Amino acid sequence: MSVPPVPAVRLPRPAWADLSARAELSQARRRVLEEVEHATHPLTAVQVARALNLHHNTVREHLDALVEAGLVTASTVPNGRRGRPALRYAPAGPDPAQVVGSYLALLDAIVDQLGDGEPARLRALAIGRRWAQLTPADPAAPAQTDNPVGQLASLLPHLSLMGFAPDFDGEQVVLKACPLVTGARPPHPLVCLMHEGFLNERYAGASATTSTAGESADPPAGSVRFSVTPLCADGCHLSAAVETGSAPKHGADHPVVRR
Repeated sequence: MSVPPVPAVRLPRPAWADLSARAELSQARRRVLEEVEHATHPLTAVQVARALNLHHNTVREHLDALVEAGLVTASTVPNGRRGRPALRYAPAGPDPAQVVGSYLALLDAIVDQLGDGEPARLRALAIGRRWAQLTPADPAAPAQTDNPVGQLASLLPHLSLMGFAPDFDGEQVVLKACPLVTGARPPHPLVCLMHEGFLNERYAGASATTSTAGESADPPAGSVRFSVTPLCADGCHLSAAVETGSAPKHGADHPVVRR
């Protein structure tokens, strides 16, 4: 007796497709989309045009394109009058900042389970290393070197792609932006240590062995190790130094502060 085939699972479309479509919008079209998103109720093309001081035909063209891109929905509401009711436009999904904020709350919940003190720092570094191990190989990864300044400089394109807006002064990198910041909400310092573990595992060659308890040995002597000092006045600081084999405890110069 033959076994019937298992139907393929229909997964939701990836959310990054919507975000990518949004990123490709012109400035004028993005203004129209933001006006629709920030409204408390669906708007007509005339209402959007009036708010943006644009011609309603121009706005209607933008709205039609946004509907076709799947970023806006159009519907009619009967008004009891003769003639065709005006189309009313509403966002098809949440603002990206709302999506990011929701996942930052999830990240906060995860970080809260790590605890405090040195064990929490070691777990955060181990998570960062595992994150790097699960990330597909980067074909343009910088070559490893024993020159800390050169290793930092070679890391700049990768930090830019990760959303950190790096500023290199010749000695250290100041991260002027962070993909995990929304408004005035900073990431937890343990998250910064996760990034430190990620960078060391992926780009520095200073990977440390990890025990089942999450504790790590010192990186090999002679390798370059990155260190992150989080949440400084001008941004997070990223520095590099050659390992001597007696590295200080991770995070000793920037203790974790519970929020």
